[in-house]
Amino acid sequence: MRLDVETTRAGPGRLLVLLFLLLWCLAMPARAVVLSASDGLDSGIPLSGDLEIQRDPSGRWRIADVARGAQRSGFAPLDGPVEEGFSRDAVWLRFSLARTVDAPARWLLRVRPPRIHEATLYAPDGRGGFVETPLGDARPFAAREIPDHNFVFPLDISTEPAVYFLRLRNDGPSLRAELDLWQPAGFERDRTADYTIMGVLLGAVLLAVCMNLIFGAWLRDGLYAHYALYVLCIAALSVNRQGFAAQWFLDARPERVAQTLLVVNCFFNMVGTAFMARIFQFRRHWPPAAHFFNAVVVYNFVAFVLALAGHHAAIAPWVSAGSAASTLFGAVFVCYLLFVRRQFQYLLPASAFAVGTVLGLYGLLKLWLGDQVPGATPDRIYWLGTLCHLVLLNVAVADRTRRAERDYRAERERVLAVRLEAEQALEGTVVRRTAELQQTNAALHEEIAARTRLEARLRESLEVERQAIVQQREFVSMVSHEFRTPLTVIDGAAQSLDISKLGGEPVVKQRTERIRRAVQRLTMLIENILLADRLQPEHRMLRLEVVDMAALARGLCESFHFPGASRLSIDVREPLPKVRGDRALLEIALQNLMQNALKYSPPERPVHVVLRHTGDIVQVDVIDRGPGVAMPDKARIFEKYFRAETASAVAGTGLGLHLSREIARRHGGDVTLHETGTSGSTFRLALPAAPSEPVT
Repeated sequence: MRLDVETTRAGPGRLLVLLFLLLWCLAMPARAVVLSASDGLDSGIPLSGDLEIQRDPSGRWRIADVARGAQRSGFAPLDGPVEEGFSRDAVWLRFSLARTVDAPARWLLRVRPPRIHEATLYAPDGRGGFVETPLGDARPFAAREIPDHNFVFPLDISTEPAVYFLRLRNDGPSLRAELDLWQPAGFERDRTADYTIMGVLLGAVLLAVCMNLIFGAWLRDGLYAHYALYVLCIAALSVNRQGFAAQWFLDARPERVAQTLLVVNCFFNMVGTAFMARIFQFRRHWPPAAHFFNAVVVYNFVAFVLALAGHHAAIAPWVSAGSAASTLFGAVFVCYLLFVRRQFQYLLPASAFAVGTVLGLYGLLKLWLGDQVPGATPDRIYWLGTLCHLVLLNVAVADRTRRAERDYRAERERVLAVRLEAEQALEGTVVRRTAELQQTNAALHEEIAARTRLEARLRESLEVERQAIVQQREFVSMVSHEFRTPLTVIDGAAQSLDISKLGGEPVVKQRTERIRRAVQRLTMLIENILLADRLQPEHRMLRLEVVDMAALARGLCESFHFPGASRLSIDVREPLPKVRGDRALLEIALQNLMQNALKYSPPERPVHVVLRHTGDIVQVDVIDRGPGVAMPDKARIFEKYFRAETASAVAGTGLGLHLSREIARRHGGDVTLHETGTSGSTFRLALPAAPSEPVT
């Protein structure tokens, strides 16, 4: 659009012409910014200090009024960026530009931040008028000639100084603006960096949200979900504050840009205020502080509703004032916790909030003082502060869990110390009573004079011992069989509950699985106890049949209810010959090896079961990713009831490996520790193939 400004015609007298020229020079800016060929390539040329400003309370002035009319002499020099606060007055800026002969004519004027309702540039057209270029968040993004999240005006700059005018006006957010000039090539590089940084920020936000949601579900701690929501709010606020929302989401609804910014700001204030009170435990240290922050949350909720109703322009100053008050109160209270109450466990989250605040203040100084303060641009400083804040706050949330785990371990160590002290006292009592019994036995032996009587007594003692062992075995067998019936009932009830209507609920399903795993562990313990008795020399009978070891291993994997059974994987390398043996015993032997591997492997690592045959030997390798077997324990790992020192933290009876080896040896095979190291162990079950069975 071309706006013609009527010029005052000179009279016939030279005096009038000279007077007109003098007044024109006085109305011009004090000096022109002269752009060279090297300017605007690596960084923008700021116009801070080269601007003149004039405020229009009525908002009705036109370009003719400020360029040729009564208001042209009302401009005053402006040091630094435009800072007008929550004013709805129109602001006129005047500046003069020129270029050297070797500099390009095409330049770009960038106006930041992109939170300005109306931004209109008036550039001279060379014929006494001005070309109007309107921008602002009230206009569709597609109407911008330069597609950028900031407001960018293309300029054709002459070698002669020319005066430019920029009219700014806001509804709602505070009016702040900084101007800089770029060559197109330099601007393109800077814009690419802007979008790259925003992509990195959004990627970091997505990663932090996913990780904290996983940790929250894993540790059952709602703080992680709250932090994930807080991170999402930071990302949404950054996208809106930097103008990306107008480009990506609100291109067709530009009138919603300012409203969306305040809505997101209010929601962020609600989430951030509640999160700060939660992570610093305001309710625990001083309930009135928690009540104040709850009131701030309610205050921002009311503002949130009003902003949704379209009153964002009227309530924006009040939202800003509430944010400043709550931030100041929170900072003072956190300092009180750190320096007065000595609550140094809050040092990490306090550092996270402090880094964002310090970098924000540094960005304001950079904005006000320009190149006098070294460092990146204010927008880059804002992004850096956001990233540092998120990283430190994520570490602080993780540190909270670490402290809880440390307290739990300390309490567990205290309980173990009390238990150890009680065991030592009991052991002392046993030693004392044993010494007394030994003295009594010595006295009795001294009284026995006749060798034949001693023999009779010894035989009698042996007979009593034999009968006691027999009675013990019968008792163990009876109790074990008595346990099986209620265990079967419990397992059946759990299965029935699992397939019922309630079985689909996560809590019920989790508990039925826990019941079935407990039943399977107790059943395996009973089977091992009975098996230890069955493998005695007087019970050597085996129920032999042809057994397919691959099918046996797959069946175990499908019916296994031990924790982490889903980590088992079966790998049959080649067609296997069948073996001849007692199916129940072979199943117990392989089940013990699998259970042993699952117990000692980390919960996230798989356990591989590899089946192959070498000659007439069928080999089953169970490969775990546990800590391995120490060198001194290798010779004793298969002893009955032996438990290595590295296995003290894992529940067990010391029967599993012993019984597996005994079963294998009764079948003419063996169980060996094939490999071991810090990355895991491999236990190999080797059995002779059935001679009458061909390979299938």
